[in-house]
Amino acid sequence: MDPNDLNRYGVYQIYPISFQDSNHDGKGDLRGILSRLDYLKSIGVHTIWLSPIYASPMTDMGYDISDYKAINPMFGTMDDFDALMAETKKRGMNVLMDLVINHTSDQHPWFQEALKNPDSKYRDFYYFRRGVKGSYPNNWTSSFTGPAWTKVPKEKDLYYLHIFGEHQPDLNFHSETLIQEIESILRFWLEKGVAGFRCDVISCIYKESLEDGKRHLPGTPVGSEHYIATEGCHRILQRFRKDVLDSYHAVLIGECLGATIENIPPFLANHELDTFFSFEHANLNQKKAKELCSYSAFRKVILKWQTQVVNNGVYLENHDQHRSINKYLVPGYEKIGAKMLLTMIYTLKGVPFAFEGEEIGAVDYPKGSFGVQDSKDIVTTSVFKLATQKYHMPKPTAEILALHFGRDSSRAPMAFNGNEGHGFTDNSVTPWQKFNPTSDSINVENEEGDSDSVLTFYRKIVSMHQELEPLWRGEIRFVESKKKILGYTRTYNGKSLLVLLNLTPSTVKVRKVLRDFELTSLLLDNYDILGPSDRMRPYEAKILELK
Repeated sequence: MDPNDLNRYGVYQIYPISFQDSNHDGKGDLRGILSRLDYLKSIGVHTIWLSPIYASPMTDMGYDISDYKAINPMFGTMDDFDALMAETKKRGMNVLMDLVINHTSDQHPWFQEALKNPDSKYRDFYYFRRGVKGSYPNNWTSSFTGPAWTKVPKEKDLYYLHIFGEHQPDLNFHSETLIQEIESILRFWLEKGVAGFRCDVISCIYKESLEDGKRHLPGTPVGSEHYIATEGCHRILQRFRKDVLDSYHAVLIGECLGATIENIPPFLANHELDTFFSFEHANLNQKKAKELCSYSAFRKVILKWQTQVVNNGVYLENHDQHRSINKYLVPGYEKIGAKMLLTMIYTLKGVPFAFEGEEIGAVDYPKGSFGVQDSKDIVTTSVFKLATQKYHMPKPTAEILALHFGRDSSRAPMAFNGNEGHGFTDNSVTPWQKFNPTSDSINVENEEGDSDSVLTFYRKIVSMHQELEPLWRGEIRFVESKKKILGYTRTYNGKSLLVLLNLTPSTVKVRKVLRDFELTSLLLDNYDILGPSDRMRPYEAKILELK
């Protein structure tokens, strides 16, 4: 795959269990995805990223893999996967797999053999360590709350490391045999025809040491300084490129947990990754558990990453995040604000990413419509358990906290129509996770024939991004403006565009911004009725052509 295609066409993420059910069991599957390829093609999708479809006990919804070379029966068979690959190729589309190699499931045969036989080669595939003074081997904590070590059953004072859930033991990339196994997995899927991989928490795979960690701000795991963006991580990714990826022209997209302006550049400069995900903007509402992000903080973070790092992964939603409408917009401006946010994704510099449902303006579950008892998310249930059992919070307070940090809203089944099964499954079938009640109105069928819908706008902005070279290969320069406005030019080969985004629900004057430019035409406005040229209405987005 040509890396330039990533920038031009972007990536659409599918969360398979929630996208389309073909066999009426309430769970999305590969045949369901295949049946929706024409829809995806119609909205401009060129590259699909599939969240994990491997064999898994699904403790963490597939991010706990028990066999890297097998399809989870929940999603179908390898024949179904091959059929999906054949049909995407017919339509000129690419598929990216989700590569999860920081850890496996505790049900993986490697780990099971390592538990049974201390002399097995698989013992070296994981981190097994003796406790210290009757406690854990070190003071590291898990990203999913609690200690990062779990005691091995029936073995005295022996523990294994997991920087996520206890059912997700970390792989040990100090093992040469393990590295060769991972390369075999890469080749297996590349031979199947995939265009590359989105790599889960790839910045964490190499533990430089197992020394005690420093105490950090809440939300940052203890010990993370020993495994985030280490030199060993860079060496392994460079080896993957040389040994496997380059010969297939494969792209690699990194989810870089703990990414900073300082530690990200080597991943790109050495072409270890084609692009990456950072989390600073996504976590703006996490420290104080607020629902809505500050627009000024949001603007500041966007400016920071766009000006100091090349080729960002530009995203606002994925399977781990709440819906962007609920994070960045005040209530009452859902439709117009969704269009502004989509304009941002498809006009900033880098690779644009959209998550299923984002194209129709999907929102979080309304308050009171979803509780901890409805959750299938390990984060939601872990936070609730910690809050009630360790901190003795009242259950209603603990539930609010758990649902805030949990990831349920983005994982609601996709709504293709307003019927009982919402086109996701048969009308009589109960879905794996309850439908969002807003799906009665926010769905593909409702929006297909509406010239003012979010879906119609999505098609328009995606088409514009693909056709106008300044938007996918041009330089970016930010203009001085009031803090409520994010303004920038995109320039390539003598053609320049000006993008203006009002990040607030207030009307803002932009006369001073516009006086420095000679405008020729208005290419896009997210309002269907033109307003005053020297003012930006609430959450307005404009793309203007410059002379």
